[in-house]
Amino acid sequence: MLDMYAKCDNLLNARKVFDFLGNHNLQSYNALITGYARGDRGSEGMQLFLRLLKSDLGFDEISLSGAFSACAVMKGLLEGTQVHGLAIKTPFHYNICVTNAILDMYGKCGALEEACRIFDEMERRDAVSWNSVIAACEQNKNKETLLLFVRMLRSRMEPDEFTYGSVLKACAGEQSLHHGLEIHGRVIKSGMGLDSFVGSVLVDMYCKCGAVEEAEKLHYRIEEQSLVSWNAIISGFSSTEQSEGAQKFFSRMLEMGIEPDNFTYATVLDTCSNVANIGLGKQIHAQIIKQDLTSDVYITSTLVDMYSKCGNMEDSVLMFEKSPDRDFVTWNAMACAYAHHGYGYEALNIFEKMQIERVPPNHATFVAILRACAHIGLVEEALHYFNSMKIEYGLNPQLEHYSSMVDILGRSGRLVEALKLIQEMPFEADDVIWRTLLSICRMHGNVEVAEEAANYLLWLDPQDSSAYVLLSNIYADAEMWDQVSKMRKIMRRGGMKKEPGCSWIEIQSEVHMFLVGDKAHMRCKDIYMNLDLLFDEMKWDGYVPDEEQLY
Repeated sequence: MLDMYAKCDNLLNARKVFDFLGNHNLQSYNALITGYARGDRGSEGMQLFLRLLKSDLGFDEISLSGAFSACAVMKGLLEGTQVHGLAIKTPFHYNICVTNAILDMYGKCGALEEACRIFDEMERRDAVSWNSVIAACEQNKNKETLLLFVRMLRSRMEPDEFTYGSVLKACAGEQSLHHGLEIHGRVIKSGMGLDSFVGSVLVDMYCKCGAVEEAEKLHYRIEEQSLVSWNAIISGFSSTEQSEGAQKFFSRMLEMGIEPDNFTYATVLDTCSNVANIGLGKQIHAQIIKQDLTSDVYITSTLVDMYSKCGNMEDSVLMFEKSPDRDFVTWNAMACAYAHHGYGYEALNIFEKMQIERVPPNHATFVAILRACAHIGLVEEALHYFNSMKIEYGLNPQLEHYSSMVDILGRSGRLVEALKLIQEMPFEADDVIWRTLLSICRMHGNVEVAEEAANYLLWLDPQDSSAYVLLSNIYADAEMWDQVSKMRKIMRRGGMKKEPGCSWIEIQSEVHMFLVGDKAHMRCKDIYMNLDLLFDEMKWDGYVPDEEQLY
């Protein structure tokens, strides 16, 4: 009865039966230790194993395997190492099930070197051994995962669904579509192409490699479409900035009666943020309340972010204040919301509260804080926060932090300092940071620094039209008309044009997108007629366009 309850994941009743038994034997201990490990209650499993050691019952290979699994669940490397020391003193150390459990424990505790050493020392290996070491490499982001898979094939060991699951996750992590396609071919030959588990991992791999269309085709061919597969495609659309596609797929998922989980809701809320679709965001929020998911920290953080990006700061603050449990993601979301809307002092106040609550800041926190300083022109404070990242919190500033500091120094007129900061960075500057400096040079009319920034920008991408446009405008402001003419000639010869801006608006649950000079919209004539009326009203009101900046 105890074993039945444990195997059915009814650990409450399993424990009651165990406690009710007057005389415990080794089998009763093993059943409950294994049950605790299987039910993700590793700490309780280890406590029971220690109790077993204090008894006079001894232990066997099942006890040790259960103990190692419990250590793996609780990420208890120290405890696992101690149990390993105990196992070495017994004949059970040579049992393949025990060795596999040791290998798995080290892999899940992040001790990849020890896991690989155990694997290399094994005299006999089965499918579980190979799966454990391949999974260990994948979980620890080691590039040897695919090489181990090749070694497994050469050893004439046939991969199963767990092998393919780990290897395909590795392809997804490395965004290696080429290897993913080869493994997909092997999956099809093995007859597992339409298997629900393997199919879901394949869908996820294609999405993370940017092949969302292929993922969608495969999704519909899977025999039993799991929630994992649906979530993978919605996430795939979102990560490739196809927010509308993600929302349509989410609607299709609901139509088919698939129940979303917290990951689904958080992903779709993120797409609402990207296109400022507050209507859909509110509908999803209502569903979250109905399903009692508001206590989920990840969802709360996404709601704070969604409302702020849709311009509704009141509800964003309300979600933050109502949050029963806040982690660093929730605090960061609120700090970013305030910074995004120009509430610099409020964002800095959030940072101070984080210190009081002993919530450690991370890189995202400082991005928000530096942006807040930029909004309210706190140059010295920004320098203090920037320097404190490394000194007080052990965080190395990243490109985003340097970009923010360049913006802050530049706007305050300290362009030479901004240029020096870029040149002293421990890594190469990207196009964004040089473009930021170039844009600020126009504000202050600094031609010398602008030319240097433009040179670096064009060195990174000789076809970057924005560099020519910005530099040409700076020359125009300085009345250097020969240089303006030169810039325009270079652009004409290179066939370069300024990339058109894009905007969108939602009317009656339909999103309308527009490009500059767009003539594809079905109501194009009506739109331009109203624009002409607006232009006439602007002229009557005394507006005079600056035609020097037009191309």
